[in-house]
Amino acid sequence: MEKLKVVLVGCGDRACVYAEEGVHKLEQMEIVAAVDPDEVRLQYVREHFGVAEAMCFRDQNQLLARGKIADCVINGTMDKLHLQTAVPFLEQGYDMLLEKPLVNNKKDLLLLYDTAKAHGCKLMTCHVLRYTPFYRKIKELILGGEIGEIVNICTDERVGAFHSSVSYIRGKWKSEKESGSSLLLAKCCHDIDLLCWLNAAAPPAQVFSYGGRDFFIPEKAPKGAGTRCLVDCPEDVRKQCIYDVQSMYLDNCLLPWYPWQCTGKDYHDVTMEEKIESLKTYNPHGVCAYKAGGDIADHQNVAIHFKNGSTAVHSLTLGCMKAGRSIFISGTRGEIEGKVEDGFFCLRKYDRKTSTYTEQRFDFKDRKGETGGHFGGDRGLVADFCGIMLGSKPSVSYTSIENSITGHLLVYAADESMKSDSPVDL
Repeated sequence: MEKLKVVLVGCGDRACVYAEEGVHKLEQMEIVAAVDPDEVRLQYVREHFGVAEAMCFRDQNQLLARGKIADCVINGTMDKLHLQTAVPFLEQGYDMLLEKPLVNNKKDLLLLYDTAKAHGCKLMTCHVLRYTPFYRKIKELILGGEIGEIVNICTDERVGAFHSSVSYIRGKWKSEKESGSSLLLAKCCHDIDLLCWLNAAAPPAQVFSYGGRDFFIPEKAPKGAGTRCLVDCPEDVRKQCIYDVQSMYLDNCLLPWYPWQCTGKDYHDVTMEEKIESLKTYNPHGVCAYKAGGDIADHQNVAIHFKNGSTAVHSLTLGCMKAGRSIFISGTRGEIEGKVEDGFFCLRKYDRKTSTYTEQRFDFKDRKGETGGHFGGDRGLVADFCGIMLGSKPSVSYTSIENSITGHLLVYAADESMKSDSPVDL
């Protein structure tokens, strides 16, 4: 069986997830080289994907100097590094699977697009939600005319307290300056992309957005709270705080690879004593959630007006008790409603016999990622990428840069609207 020769650029969680799907699950990839400044990550790649030590590099220029040695690149670098790590490989003729968001502004987005086009490269965005059986079926029903013309779409994402803390309140996406992305761009470019993809009958005309950082700020900290939970925060305050690091990171660490990255060790090898000491001293996750110094929004709402008169709204909230994504689509002949985590959605249509409605339920077995993370989206994305690289036709979910541009431009405009408190034309 023919296999793609792949280079990993940025060997963090997401890149390795895609590599795992391509190498060990689909068996359509061979990882031949890797680039990452972190030796721990390079060691993981050597052990897990069999990459030779001589083909593991701390600096991408070392690899680029060898010329094109593979078919394509999986680029999983941090958001603000995407342009500088993507363009040189595209210029060498590498096709690329690039983690979302592509870049954080229109100028760089167009440069990325022009570079890929000039060198004849296929560039796909990791909008994995398009590839979940849940959203893909919704798209197929819309294309089949089951709900008629789209009138309005309502979506929301409620980010759970732990995920909010580890990624956006205390984590490496807490600051737009540090990560390169706003909250909406980092967390919900998926969701805004879905709105454009599902309502592809017309481009967006105008967007208005409001929200901000209003709750995870020092003024909202519990009375008497300290600066570091394990250093100067009274026990009685900590017991009442959702974001106490003892319960969140030491007793119940839902994503254990995140809080301990700053230790420079594989999270499996970090002792309890080392965890505690890091939280007391240098670990950013040890800082009070309300005093962590983040500047991204902690809630945001987006309202979109499309050129054919249809509308859409998206709501994003950090710190929710029950996380999840929901969707409600109203059409001229029917409606669709569901929550991806529940594993089903309902299609409703007018019933002439009762003057109410009929309801058809669509169930999806993969509720916990048995066919890849993100409810099957990770594997679906990688399968489409591999298939296209090997000559197959793209799926209905195809996330080429050409059809990912609109969603990115809409996010940039929404953030501009929130800052200016006024609508923005697209």
